[in-house]
Amino acid sequence: MMQILYKLQIVNIIFTLSLYTESMKTLLFMFIITFLIKPLQLSTVYLVLFLYFLAKKDYETMYIEKYWIFPSILLLFFCSSYVPLLNRVSTSLVFLFVSGTIKLIKSDWIGSADVCYLVFFGFYLGIERMLVALYISVLLGILWILYKKKHILPYVSCLAIGVWIAVLKGYTIFYFLMNLFS
Repeated sequence: MMQILYKLQIVNIIFTLSLYTESMKTLLFMFIITFLIKPLQLSTVYLVLFLYFLAKKDYETMYIEKYWIFPSILLLFFCSSYVPLLNRVSTSLVFLFVSGTIKLIKSDWIGSADVCYLVFFGFYLGIERMLVALYISVLLGILWILYKKKHILPYVSCLAIGVWIAVLKGYTIFYFLMNLFS
């Protein structure tokens, strides 16, 4: 019996290490892609780490604790966004209205953290880049549901990936799509 428990413990350690190395490979990949597009700055490092750990937390637990408000506020102060204030406020209010209405009508469709981070990232990104982040996150969500064949989605993880792409190339993607559809 002890040998079986010992072997299970070794398998658990190997599995944990493999998850850890896969997680570190993903973070390293995010840093490499980010620094190929944007210059190396401390605020960029903070943004990538914030989005990575937010997505990882939502993916693992599908629950975001209230203490995540502190890193989120630091993101607003530490990572400057050159979007006009009126654009930021109006974007966050639109996303608050739409996602809040969905939360009130069908509370099992969207979580509270989803509403909060849609509003937060709407304020951080502005309308153009937030629409790109929203399109990417919805596409990733659909792919997730089709791949996993589950109807429960860690949407903040999909949104974090969409925000990461929108921060890197959001305006380029937005105006490319606008020219494509016009």
